[in-house]
Amino acid sequence: MTVVVRRRCASPSEAEALRAAVAADNPSYVGVSVEGTDLVIHLDTSSAASARNTLEDLISCLQVAERSEPDALRTPSRDGPVPPPKGR
Repeated sequence: MTVVVRRRCASPSEAEALRAAVAADNPSYVGVSVEGTDLVIHLDTSSAASARNTLEDLISCLQVAERSEPDALRTPSRDGPVPPPKGR
């Protein structure tokens, strides 16, 4: 079973930040890439149940990444001016 999911991001850098956040934990049957402003998740699994479980895990990881690094995901097009990093 092949499943492709796209998540539109505000910018290519936001998509890349999310890709990097989930890339290390992916099994061999999962591919995560960036196409323009889209984060693309590509699964080749043996069953619908496996695809569902994997997507649930990836979505949870993406939600954590979005909450834990909001400044890294902010873009001028979506959120107005990006503030300087804290501590500088």
